[in-house]
Formats: sequence, C-alpha cells, structure tokens
Amino acid sequence: MESDNRTSDEESDNDVPSSVLGTKNFWDHQYITELENFKDHGDIGEIWFGKRIMDTIVKWVADKFEKNMSILDLGSGNGVLLIQLAQKGFQNLVGVDYSESAVVLARAIADSRQAKIDYKTMNVLSDDLADPQDHMKYDLLLDKGTFDAISLMEDFGSAIRERYLKTTCSLLKEDGLFLITTCNWTGEEIVQHMATHYSRTEVLPTPSLQFGGKQGNKVSVVVFRKKKS
Repeated sequence: MESDNRTSDEESDNDVPSSVLGTKNFWDHQYITELENFKDHGDIGEIWFGKRIMDTIVKWVADKFEKNMSILDLGSGNGVLLIQLAQKGFQNLVGVDYSESAVVLARAIADSRQAKIDYKTMNVLSDDLADPQDHMKYDLLLDKGTFDAISLMEDFGSAIRERYLKTTCSLLKEDGLFLITTCNWTGEEIVQHMATHYSRTEVLPTPSLQFGGKQGNKVSVVVFRKKKS
C-alpha cells in the first residue's frame, strides 16, 4: 500500500494501479513456464500487444533504418520482435530483460530460428547503469510494454520514471530514436511522461475503437527523439 506522505507529483504519475505484472517474481515464473512449453511443444509463448502491432513496428523499422544500424530492445521477453527484425536482415540486434528466464527463453527461440541476436540480463532501473560512459549507445531503442510494467510497480512515481528516462538516454545516441508501445497510457500521456528527456517525432497507426461517441486506441505506438543535452 502506498504511504500517506507521497508527493502530489508522485500521485499524478501513478494513475495506473499497481499489479502483479509490475513484479519481477511474476515474470520469472511466466518465462520459466514458457521455456518449458517451448522445449516440450515448440510454443514460443505470448506476443504482447499481438502480431498486428508487432508487424507494424517491424515494418516501420525496416522502412526507416539501414540493416547495420544498432537496435536495443528493452524488456525483450521471448525475443520474438528482434527475431522478426533479424529475418528482415538486421544484423546488430541486442535484447535485454531483467528476468534471466526470459533471456534463456529468447536465446533458445533465436537459436531454433538461426537468428544471431545478443540477449543479456539487464535491469533498466539498476543503479549500475547510471554512468553513460560505461555503455554502448544505440541508433534505436524499442520498448514494447516495459514502461507499462514499470508503471505497474507498487512504488512507481516520479523518481522511478526519472531513473528510467536517464538510463534510456544514456543508452541512446544523440541522433537516435526511441519507439515505445503502451496500453497503460494514451499517446498524450506517454508524451507527458517522456517530455523532460524526449520529443515526439511521430505516432504509428494502431487499431482504434469507438465508445460513447469518442474514438480512441487500445494501444499507442509513439516514436521519440532524445532532446539535446
């Protein structure tokens, strides 16, 4: 339960209630199960946000970037997004996840597809990533649900969001782009969350729905560029 002395900024950040989806324990067990299913049945597990959204992202990347551009997928899960990019000819692909079981699963699936992808265990909120000089910088960062999971953490607020923003900036080249896919936040809300460090460059089309006379999107895919320091 949140303490009573939270600041008003922290309260405004946490419009989405905390959930088990915001815990590492949930994802560790999720990917252990998916790894067992893959070994037993060849089932790669769930494609978060669905294949249609993934295909939209893959097409955008393929149309926008040269095949040798460096791409980092934050919270890569089963790694299928990067595998799709590898099959499009991309060669410099790295996926990171804070769940070791996710990394093991992603490597197993990539090996079965003969896809050359470097998967690593990494927590984007770790203090170990505080120094940008210690890390490779990428042309493109992808986040397909990772900020969503972070925003479901029980103690999510302005401090955690700032750590996420600083770390992602440290991993991105000055002229690089950052694509975020979210279902917890609207397009405008995710722009507000990113505003201190990033500027929106474009919004990718996603399926929409109409309710109560208003049009909206269940999933938002927004592209950002890092602001010059």
